[in-house]
Amino acid sequence: MRTTIYSFGLAILFISVSCTQDSGSEHLWEDAEKSIQFQYDPFFKKNPKSISDLVQKNGNTCFVSGEDPNFQIQLCISKEGISEFLQIFSAWKDSALVSEFGSVLSDGSEYRIGTYPFSEIKKKVEGSKFALIGDRQLKSLIAREVVWDRARFNLKNHFKTFSIFFLSNGTSFLVVSPSEGSEIYLGISFNATDLQKEIQNLIRAKNQIGSENCLTSLPIITEIFGETNSSIGRWIEIYNPNTFPICEEGLELSLFENKVSLPITTGFISPYETRIYAEDSASLERISLSGLKWGDLKKSGKIYLARVDQSFEFHLPGAGYLFGETYYSWKGTSFSHCETTSKFCMDPGENGTSTSASDFACDPNDFEIEELNPNGLLYKGIFQDDWKYLDLIYKGRKICDPSSLRMRWGKNIFPIKSSNRIAEGEILSVGNLPFLLGNPLYSFSNIKSVAVIDIVSLSNSNGKEKVLWDGIFRTSKGIPTKIILEKTNGETVSICFRNGKPFLHPYTAADPDTNLTSYSGIEIFSENPRTSIGRTFCSKTEIPNKVYFSEVSWMGSYQGIEPISKDRFIEFASVTENSPDSAYLEIIQGNGSIVSILLPLEKEGLTLLSSGKAICFPQTEFWQDTSFSLPSSGSNLLRVFDPYTGEFWDEFSYSSSGPGINDTRNKIRKSAYSKLVSDVRVWSVSSYAGRPVRDPNCALTDAHPGILE
Repeated sequence: MRTTIYSFGLAILFISVSCTQDSGSEHLWEDAEKSIQFQYDPFFKKNPKSISDLVQKNGNTCFVSGEDPNFQIQLCISKEGISEFLQIFSAWKDSALVSEFGSVLSDGSEYRIGTYPFSEIKKKVEGSKFALIGDRQLKSLIAREVVWDRARFNLKNHFKTFSIFFLSNGTSFLVVSPSEGSEIYLGISFNATDLQKEIQNLIRAKNQIGSENCLTSLPIITEIFGETNSSIGRWIEIYNPNTFPICEEGLELSLFENKVSLPITTGFISPYETRIYAEDSASLERISLSGLKWGDLKKSGKIYLARVDQSFEFHLPGAGYLFGETYYSWKGTSFSHCETTSKFCMDPGENGTSTSASDFACDPNDFEIEELNPNGLLYKGIFQDDWKYLDLIYKGRKICDPSSLRMRWGKNIFPIKSSNRIAEGEILSVGNLPFLLGNPLYSFSNIKSVAVIDIVSLSNSNGKEKVLWDGIFRTSKGIPTKIILEKTNGETVSICFRNGKPFLHPYTAADPDTNLTSYSGIEIFSENPRTSIGRTFCSKTEIPNKVYFSEVSWMGSYQGIEPISKDRFIEFASVTENSPDSAYLEIIQGNGSIVSILLPLEKEGLTLLSSGKAICFPQTEFWQDTSFSLPSSGSNLLRVFDPYTGEFWDEFSYSSSGPGINDTRNKIRKSAYSKLVSDVRVWSVSSYAGRPVRDPNCALTDAHPGILE
């Protein structure tokens, strides 16, 4: 039996008072002058997101931690320390201990950040005069009477969140607990005058509104776990499914004639709040519940949540919760369903009955890759090899929440964490891209060891998985042996996709009509013109065009008497003013073996391919493949094609006798060069005419990569 008493008049009063209070209490959060800000809004009506991340706020880079947006703290830092801050933040995520780093906040005041084991945290918070505790393990570090914990504030989910200690010397110490499976804490110390008082006043004011305007309705039981010998302990999950707060006073659990009153905390349960009530020995974040006969949760029957003449009933499973080696929680009509290798199949502290999350969950089949970058990006002249990313384009009809998904790239699995729902045609960016912090459709993932040949897939919590990229680059000419994506100056090329088919990203420029400046992306696009992070760009020109071989150094260089085989290169020239985006090269040796290379072409001018920086031409830039080489003996053939139509463009055949000269006796090497003679293109021996810059020790090497005679 389930009945509910509503008070329409009180509901109207609550809405009126809370709205009035919200506008005033938000001043602390919205004050742009403050580098440290705290927010508490237990009446927030939507599902919040747990967060500990760097974001962009009003032009500042800020560290935000808590439940966004109803309970969180924000520290905005100066630009000078962003890189070091991010390194330590990444170390915390990787469970690594690193040395402290000190810099200044956005208001010029000092801070220090580091990662610490529990023993170091304990030393640092000695002598605290007050603490706001979001992790019950930290509650024991200072005297109980100066601690505010879950009994003094409301959270939507019953998870660990940040803690902040106020030391007697005036220093504040923010502590973010370890992620699951880790024992390393993140700690940030700073000075913030009156922050303790502001936090206390804001929490008191909000709690008073909730206590004075809560309704004597009923929350519901949503999940239980009652296995005796589990390390996680036994617990009951309670949820408020309403848009108004529910009064705590008078609520009691009844289990086989054994009645236990729910402990009073703030005086109310927030709208859409989930709570865990558990036995004292439970390892979860919890509110301790004494007096209940926890063993009765394994019996057949019902547990009731009641208040006077109202009652909510929840059917027990009538059996244990251990099946094989996995513990399962009970949802009232079935045990939890998980696609996991964990010993515990359950989600305590996070409401699973709210239909909003499942209704808006994204389907992996509705996504396609729009752009893939497995190499990194150039930034301020330095190649960032860990700035790898994927752009996923959403093709679904309904607006959905991608945070229910996870991405697999090679051997790595990355959860998707987006602060916004996604609509048809929008781009979700996933990767390590600090300049996208704050973009609502960006999910940070510290992608490290991935390659272009690694498989990419997207899956949901129900085990549905879609392979987005099988790691095989198919062209009309076949599958290339190698794909060139990097230049010696750090420039990189992404792989674009259209209708599931890959091609090398064409040149582009930052579009002034986009919102790139809102997350400082302009600099990235100017240095990486063959990428388009976070926006739909990938399209391929259909204008007929082709290139031809203009110079080939199949033997390399001589630096003095030392042969430099790595200086071998191929130069391509476009038939028209603008080149195609890419070419398919075949190197066919006399024995019939073929190496095929897909390479980018310059938008204008000549394109050079080599194994890296040239010794004899140190200022010349090449598209590079460290294993690139050309055979120097036998009869060999180079052929170049349009990779998408298969159209034949040009060929060049050579042997040890030329074209080009490889005089090992006199230490002379000259490349083969193509030029027009009476409107006929012929191959001859190159001569060096002062360009490009050549090492003075390479006087017997004649070539001019990147220069037309």
